[in-house]
Amino acid sequence: MAKRTFASAAVLFILLTAQSLTVRADDGCDVLKEKVRTNVYASATEVSTDNPARGIDPTRRAGAVGSTLSGTQNCINTAEATTGAFSEALADLGMPVSWTGSPMNPGDYCLSHDLRQCFPSQHPFSPSLPPDHVAFIYDAWTGVRKGVTSQMPLGTAAGVSQFTPESLDATLAASLKAYVDGPLYSSYLATTPR
Repeated sequence: MAKRTFASAAVLFILLTAQSLTVRADDGCDVLKEKVRTNVYASATEVSTDNPARGIDPTRRAGAVGSTLSGTQNCINTAEATTGAFSEALADLGMPVSWTGSPMNPGDYCLSHDLRQCFPSQHPFSPSLPPDHVAFIYDAWTGVRKGVTSQMPLGTAAGVSQFTPESLDATLAASLKAYVDGPLYSSYLATTPR
C-alpha cells in the first residue's frame, strides 16, 4: 500500500511540475512575441536622430511598454512564437507575409520547429510589395532570426529559447540595427510608414 501511495504522489508531482513548466514556457513565449513585435516595429518606424539618412537607432527607442515578467524565461515553441510575432508586426505595417506552406494555404507562422528553416515570403493573397519593402522584410527577418537564435542554448533544432526580457530586448535591438541599418536602408526611408 505504501508503494502505491508513493507512486501516486510521484506521478502527481511530475504532472504538477510539467504543468508549471508549461505555464512558465507559455509566459516566455508571450515575452518573446512582445519583444519581436516591438523591435520589428521600432526598426521600421523610428529614424536615428544622429543621422536620419542612415536609418534607425533602436537603442534610442522612446520606451516601449515592456513585460511585467522578469528573470529567466523559457519558450519551448520559439519558431512559432518568433515567426507569428514577426508576421503580426509586418501586417500592422502593411507588409503581410506568409511562411512555408502551399500557396493556397499560407501559414501565419512557420510550421518548422527549427528557426533556421523558416523564411518569410510575400503573402500570396496580397498585392505585390515594392522592392524596398521586400528588402526590409528580408533584412529584418535576418536580424530577428540571428537575435533569437543567439538565445537558444540547445541550438535551433531544439526549438527552446532561454532569456531574460532585458537580454532579449537588447539582443534584438542590436541585431536589427546590424542588419536593417545597413546600405539598403536608405531606400526604405522613402516608403516605410512612419
